Amino acid sequence: MIDRFMAYFAGERASFDDVALELDGWTPFQLDVVRALRRVPYGDTVSYSELARLAGHSRAQRATGTFCANNRFGIVVPCHRVVAADGLGSYGSLGLAYKRRLLALEGVTL
Repeated sequence: MIDRFMAYFAGERASFDDVALELDGWTPFQLDVVRALRRVPYGDTVSYSELARLAGHSRAQRATGTFCANNRFGIVVPCHRVVAADGLGSYGSLGLAYKRRLLALEGVTL
């Protein structure tokens, strides 16, 4: 796992899709969002409304944003790939500079 993170931060394409997560006690909505997020490819972005739709909850844009703001699995559940329809959006407590850096590592410029 450490090798994958090191490769990721060196700018190499790395996948974390197979990493098992402890999701006991999560709501069905949260599980749907996690599954949808893990399908967003490296180097791509989606809007909060697109993520809500992909998760099967098309009217839950704000709830998906709240989920991302509280995401405790960082790169493994790639909330940094979720952007606002009119720009970058936010990135919880880690801040926008960190989100920009992660997206830049994946070749995304906004």
